[in-house]
Amino acid sequence: MHPVISTLSRVFDMPSEFIGDEMRLRAVTSWDNLTAVELQVHLEHELGTTLDDHLIEHIDSVGQLRAFYDERLAELSRFKAPPDASSIAPALPAVRAGGGVGGGGGGADADASPEQHERPRGDEPADISQMIVGETGISEVDPARGRLSYRGYPIEELIGRVTFEEVVHLLIRGWLPDPDELSAFRARLAAARELPPMVATNLVLNAGASTSSVLRTAVPALGVAAEANADPAAHIDLRERLIARIPTIFATQQAARAGRRMPDPAPELSHAENILYMLGLPRDPERVRLVDLCLVLQAEHGCNASAFAARVAAGTGADTFATITVALATFTGPLHGGAAHQVIDLARGDDDPDTAAAYLRGRVDQAAAARARTVSYAEEDPRVRPLREAARRFNGSPGNDHVLQVLDAVRAAAHPSKGPRPYLTVDCYAAAIYHLLGMPADLFVPMFAAARVPGWLAHVEEQRTRQGRIHPRLRYVGPRNLRHFPEQD
Repeated sequence: MHPVISTLSRVFDMPSEFIGDEMRLRAVTSWDNLTAVELQVHLEHELGTTLDDHLIEHIDSVGQLRAFYDERLAELSRFKAPPDASSIAPALPAVRAGGGVGGGGGGADADASPEQHERPRGDEPADISQMIVGETGISEVDPARGRLSYRGYPIEELIGRVTFEEVVHLLIRGWLPDPDELSAFRARLAAARELPPMVATNLVLNAGASTSSVLRTAVPALGVAAEANADPAAHIDLRERLIARIPTIFATQQAARAGRRMPDPAPELSHAENILYMLGLPRDPERVRLVDLCLVLQAEHGCNASAFAARVAAGTGADTFATITVALATFTGPLHGGAAHQVIDLARGDDDPDTAAAYLRGRVDQAAAARARTVSYAEEDPRVRPLREAARRFNGSPGNDHVLQVLDAVRAAAHPSKGPRPYLTVDCYAAAIYHLLGMPADLFVPMFAAARVPGWLAHVEEQRTRQGRIHPRLRYVGPRNLRHFPEQD
């Protein structure tokens, strides 16, 4: 079967025998802007390359799409593919139980003492950002090839085909749910949304604090309520309660700030639609799908700083409330989840997009220069394009496209042909979507956290059951053999 036909069959959920060259893409009942995004993402995955942002707009029929695909495939086949890096790279040391490469605390040789390793110069600190500290079955992140998978499913296979609730089940349970499992899972999440009264009261009293601070304190407050037997949903799995309640936490704070009554969580609504409902925002199908897309694409991204912090805490035996609090504290830092907030704040200004982009690029370059070593991403994060395309096609309020123009200008300046510069993070485009939906900027980080909690919980469980304690070591580089000579009276 031709790859275009099989792709269209998946995207349209239509038998392949019904798809002929004469079929008009936009005549299909299920066609909409997000379907176009999904189609483009699948085509790029099939071809192994990025395509022009406006490609789908210029293609009308299946026959035209097949002709384009065949022509592009022939063009790509004329270029010799680079060798697989794994075939030429030296084998990695074995990972032993308890975390750490070779169990030796960060060295290449498990049996060598720290003095036997090459000692870095004082002005050339060792790069530990790519050090392997354990094994995982949760997600695979391959920045060199621009790939991401959740428990073996390439992200392209999940976009537009599964909901956030299904991704949550996949991450914390280990498999995609069948219809009955999904129905029961959604019911439990919906039943767990309401906060214990003592936690809701505290949120109202502290509504004027920053959203990040409130979120960091509300999670351990949920733990206090559980210990005091004051949680009416205590019979529901703790992980499900946390996932369900993070949006209720920041929605309660927003309602208190605005002086309005907090709407009760609606159990009949999906996770994404309930978020819009609690925030008092429009929740038409397109907006709900945009929020769901952001949640799916931000649910997990490997052992980054926040996930690693959660794993370290889990390895010490800390309870789940503590591990997620640690993850939140790490995530809200300006070099992690908080970075997108700053980018969007700058991009929302009245400056010319190219001027704003140049300023943002300068900040990125300064940050990169301050680090001893940086990772060059050969391919763009596979989550960025679907979010960028979805944001570009969203018909929001007139004049709201300034942020996207700035981000696109930054992206163009960071193209690989201009050097090995890092791409914009997925959070930047997710924040742009939330901005277009009418969310205030201080909700961006809480929204990112609401998406990421399932991934953190999966890492916590995996660390407890498979890895154990993480006990890294630091290489001492300070002075030695100093002597103290007391002053004589």
